[in-house]
Amino acid sequence: MKTFIEPRFTSEIFARRILDVPPDATIVDWAEKMVVAGFQSESLYVLLGELPPFNKPEIDDLLARVQVELNLPEIRSREQALEIVATAHARRLVQSEGESARTLRALSQLYADEGQAECLLQFYLLYYAKEDLGTEKQQHYWPSAHRGNINDVIHDYCQKWLAEHPFEEWREYEWSGSAEGLPR
Repeated sequence: MKTFIEPRFTSEIFARRILDVPPDATIVDWAEKMVVAGFQSESLYVLLGELPPFNKPEIDDLLARVQVELNLPEIRSREQALEIVATAHARRLVQSEGESARTLRALSQLYADEGQAECLLQFYLLYYAKEDLGTEKQQHYWPSAHRGNINDVIHDYCQKWLAEHPFEEWREYEWSGSAEGLPR
């Protein structure tokens, strides 16, 4: 049985590196998508051959070389990296019009792991609002959210987030059209 690998955006791959997230199979999947999309880099080709277990220093070195070879933008701060990761999750959620629980759980966990990063607070609150509404008739995390509209509230907030966090400088380096048609 083949394991599903959630595709990562280029900006997200580099943001996760800044956040010191250990490399996983999504790095190789991303490199393959980049090459198929026409990006050319010796280090991307090397990444294609990587197998688990991944050596973090080696992967970090390869990603640093990819960044130079493709002239990718630099992430200037840890907060910007968090915003990029949140933007990637919001894009996937808006695209799929579904799996908000997994997206919000991931961002809620990142909020906690990063010492309650202010930029992720609203995702944290939405996660717990949705959780409570799964078992209760009301919640106290998000004003006006209830069982009948929680998915719309989440979708609308993600749309708003995407409009406020466009990261235009990364647009030309994303591997697919999956980011097209979404507010940036």
